[in-house]
Amino acid sequence: MRSFLAFEIPPEVKAYLSQVSKAMAKNVPGVRWVRPEGQHITIRFFGEISEARAREISEVLGAAGPYPGVEATLKGIGAFPDRRRPRVIVATLDEGVDIIRSIYHDIENRLTALGYEREKRGFTPHITFGRMKMPAPLLERDTPPLECPRFAIERIILYKSILGREGATYEALFEKKLGGTT
Repeated sequence: MRSFLAFEIPPEVKAYLSQVSKAMAKNVPGVRWVRPEGQHITIRFFGEISEARAREISEVLGAAGPYPGVEATLKGIGAFPDRRRPRVIVATLDEGVDIIRSIYHDIENRLTALGYEREKRGFTPHITFGRMKMPAPLLERDTPPLECPRFAIERIILYKSILGREGATYEALFEKKLGGTT
């Protein structure tokens, strides 16, 4: 099964980013905007794994922590790899980044102990909310400031990703509550 691990973000943040994407769509053509139910902060993409491997990841996460809860704020709109030739449009985070990174590094160490290779790219917490069909510069004037209130990140979820005609849908396989246990 195709799977990944992510911090879940609250519905009100997803709705807010959906409104931002609608406003940006007028000036930024050629973007496939991510539906609210597809928005999250990815910790690790596993690709295809077996059910046994998913159980093993769930067990390792269940034994971890407890991790602290996270109070986060959005910083602004960015792009990967950069604004000149973006492939994805993201909301970057401001407050909460240090705690998110600390949790990420602990999980990364636990996954390495399971035999997963350490991620080669640095970890930059973000929420992907648009994918460019054809890269074109993302201009500052086309990206509104983000004015979303502080929000709580309360769960880490191991998702199964099911690809379909309308894009991917996600099914939660395991949840770890932050600020406590599973």
